[in-house]
Amino acid sequence: MRFAFVLFFLVVTLTAQNIKGTVLDRDTNMPLEHVNVYYKTSAKGTSTNNNGKFELQIIKASETDFISFSSVGYATENYTLKQLKSLNYIVFLSKINEELDEVVVYSELDLQDALQFKKIGTLKESIHHFGATLVDDKIYVIGGDKTIKDDVKKRALQESESIGELFKNVSKPELIWKHYSDKLQVYDTENDTVIVSDLNFRKRAYHNVVAIDNKVYVLGGKSLSNSQNTEYLENKIEVFDLETNVLEVDNTYPHQAINFTSVAYQNNIIVMGGSNKQNSNGDKMYSNKSFIYNITSGYWYALKNMTTPKEVQGVLVKNKIFLIGGFNGGILKAIESYNLETGIWNAEGNLFYGIENPSLTVSNNIIYMFNNGRFLTYNVDTKVLNEYDIRLNLKAASLFCIYGVLYIVGGSTEVYYQTTPSPNIYAVDLSEFSKTRILQSKKMI
Repeated sequence: MRFAFVLFFLVVTLTAQNIKGTVLDRDTNMPLEHVNVYYKTSAKGTSTNNNGKFELQIIKASETDFISFSSVGYATENYTLKQLKSLNYIVFLSKINEELDEVVVYSELDLQDALQFKKIGTLKESIHHFGATLVDDKIYVIGGDKTIKDDVKKRALQESESIGELFKNVSKPELIWKHYSDKLQVYDTENDTVIVSDLNFRKRAYHNVVAIDNKVYVLGGKSLSNSQNTEYLENKIEVFDLETNVLEVDNTYPHQAINFTSVAYQNNIIVMGGSNKQNSNGDKMYSNKSFIYNITSGYWYALKNMTTPKEVQGVLVKNKIFLIGGFNGGILKAIESYNLETGIWNAEGNLFYGIENPSLTVSNNIIYMFNNGRFLTYNVDTKVLNEYDIRLNLKAASLFCIYGVLYIVGGSTEVYYQTTPSPNIYAVDLSEFSKTRILQSKKMI
């Protein structure tokens, strides 16, 4: 007989003689009820309620004592209290599929150390900090930063052979080839092809793109002067009609900013945060403004201000916008949500560490976050945050989920002293998460 796997995990906190926890299904991340929790030493047990929660009273607790977790249709696992602690009180169990012929059970020791991925395509232009959206299994990539930058200080440390040479090299001017793209690149995930449109968009980067009713809206960001020395905030919206292949310009846009959040909600576009000025010394001014644009009426309306002015990326889940990390003079680690029906902001909790510009997507109420060799998942229902390793060092990419596959598009790489844009497209199957060891996990309060 073979078995398929639906991993689920247990989050517990251990007090003196009381263990509390919650049992969740790993594929859905929803609570599981009627799971048997059995403390072998004192032959005491309990089961989870309809919220997946349990509480087990024990008289004496030793690190070598075993707790058993079992449920109908799942393979039983036994863990010592010491093992639970080393696993951060997270246990993986395997669901049994009676129709299959072999028995294969993944234990913690069987899990792979990092998510596996594969390169599946290449954009025609290498870019980062671009706008992208998904329509009918096609990823529309517009504009982006093509800049190649050398870090003079890092280069000096890498190449200098003496202290004198080091001081000389550090004083050299910064080496930057600065350029923004005006291209529309379309990646067809079904046919695995990339085409470049004949249309020329405005050369911009650090902007956003959203799609509603077969129209693609290009919002915000910044452009460069002809000399490439001066940057300008974009004050125009470009509207691309996918059916007619016509590109139009809307001159009304109140939220001039870079590195901001935008989402499509029903018949509206919502924009939040970002930075909108930069002083001569390089310090940015951050925005806490939020606006909603009704595409039918053509009117913009102000929403309730964000709790903190910041550059930030966000994603829509049901009727809430979740803002993840960000930057406002320092890298942020907060997760907060804005309820579009009630107009209320809520602090969800904190990431394990700050992330300035995570790549985000959502599937089945799980937010997937990618940044520079790490994937995080946050289940908005169970409030569980997990971290995984992936040996793919990219920043400022775009992330999409299509039919159980995550697509990582573009971004930038840092090798020694040079930052360069990437043209590559990578794929990660969602099944990889159930086969990969979790580096950290916690439940938001």
